[in-house]
Amino acid sequence: MKKTYKVHSYIRILIVLLISLTGLTSSLGQDSTSSLAFKKNRPDSRVYFYYHSDISYELWQRFNLFKDANAGNPLAEHELGIRYILGMGLPADTVKAAYWIHKAAEQNLPGACFNYGIMVNNGWGVNWNPFEAFKYFYIAAENNMPQAEYIIGISYIDNLAVKRNWSEAYKWIKKSADGGFKPAAETLAELKKSVSFSKIDTTHANTDQSDSGNKNLQAQDNQTSLNSSTNLVFIDFNTVSDTVSEIPNKTLLQDILHEGNEKLANVLHLNDKKDTTLAFNPSAIDSLAIFGEAGSPEALTLLGKLCELGLYTKRDLTQAAVYYLRAIKLDSPRSPVLLWKMIRSQKYFVQLKKQVEDNDPRAMFVWYGLFSSGIDNQITETDALNFLKKAASLNYIPALNELGLNLYTGKFLKQDREKAVTIWQHSENLGSREASLRILVAEIFGYVKAEDFQNTVAEIQKADDAGSILAQETLAYCFENGIGTETNEAKAVMYYRMAAQRGSRFAFDELKQMYDALRPNDSNYKVD
Repeated sequence: MKKTYKVHSYIRILIVLLISLTGLTSSLGQDSTSSLAFKKNRPDSRVYFYYHSDISYELWQRFNLFKDANAGNPLAEHELGIRYILGMGLPADTVKAAYWIHKAAEQNLPGACFNYGIMVNNGWGVNWNPFEAFKYFYIAAENNMPQAEYIIGISYIDNLAVKRNWSEAYKWIKKSADGGFKPAAETLAELKKSVSFSKIDTTHANTDQSDSGNKNLQAQDNQTSLNSSTNLVFIDFNTVSDTVSEIPNKTLLQDILHEGNEKLANVLHLNDKKDTTLAFNPSAIDSLAIFGEAGSPEALTLLGKLCELGLYTKRDLTQAAVYYLRAIKLDSPRSPVLLWKMIRSQKYFVQLKKQVEDNDPRAMFVWYGLFSSGIDNQITETDALNFLKKAASLNYIPALNELGLNLYTGKFLKQDREKAVTIWQHSENLGSREASLRILVAEIFGYVKAEDFQNTVAEIQKADDAGSILAQETLAYCFENGIGTETNEAKAVMYYRMAAQRGSRFAFDELKQMYDALRPNDSNYKVD
């Protein structure tokens, strides 16, 4: 009969194994005649009757580990798998690691279930399969592992592996938070702030835990690295309240801490979600502008806020609107609210109209952008397009890039991709990094001839390093389809998730298609 091991017992045994692999191996390999008990009573000359090396002990221990694993001992199977992952005494081999950890997981060892879920969800040594991962995460969660409880909770939010269920999400995330898992506590606070409790049944969410296994897990120091290994994020486009009227500075800074934005966070010296002020080193503002030009919606939104407030620059509501609109085009979830709040004053449009009459291309771009984003309808579509074309004729780079995008997609204008690329090339010659990236993206999607897709992908990866959400979406597509690189579904999922977390609806839709292609014919995995 299969036996379920308690989490605390599992950790205690792993600690014993760890001790045996470190201090014990070295002490057994030492010559006992060097101990303090002999130093005062024996001459310094030593007589060796046998040779016992650390290597021989390690070989003996490895032999026993293989023997126990082959005999079906789940702890030995799991330990052997971990050794293959880490290359600890064995050649690193993720395929063999997945094989042995899976065998332990089949016997419901919680730690093995969790680790195998991580491997399946990342495609490490085994094919990527989020549904298989969910199954094993659920077993670990049922055995009171806070990290697994958190993953199950998040899975009930993003509507990908399983259907969105706010009550189940709340139950599992609260249970994880009660177990001391910090990311769960942060997500729980976000749920309470953003989601109406009318959508959540908290009747069964009383999760006071007496199981000592959770107390042992509270001391673990891997709480901040879980998202990077699970490829799971808090994604929701439909249910979170859209009536938010205030976006505090803290929220803008927290957005920069999303995975995939590490370089921008480092430039701004952001490393704590408690940061609330917009106090930066002035030298960091130039770097912020570089990230914005590369296509970071978070950087553009923050630049808009600084212009609106007059921090580190002259207060300029028109330039602030330009930044906000460019961020909106990159699916920023914050900029629409910030822009709407900023333009509500009647004086704003009086000033905007005057600037348009003075042939300010920024003002023309802004009024077009307010119309095309559905924020303002004081002008007609024809007027808006005329403003955009005139701004582009004045070589205003954001207008050139937007005009090219309209021609490329066929939105507002008849589709003409050749003309779109020509406009982007002109913008690129004027120094636009966004235009350069859009030309590269057109190469990937086959609308511009590419001499070498590998070089194209390498250039797109540079844009990703600079925080471009468009680069993340495109890299995901490349890894999904093997364009300029080997096919890697797990990496495609990683990039799509990072972009979706930052607000990209396109990335989320592509991600869902990948899930749907593998979705089992099982009611537990049906989603809307």
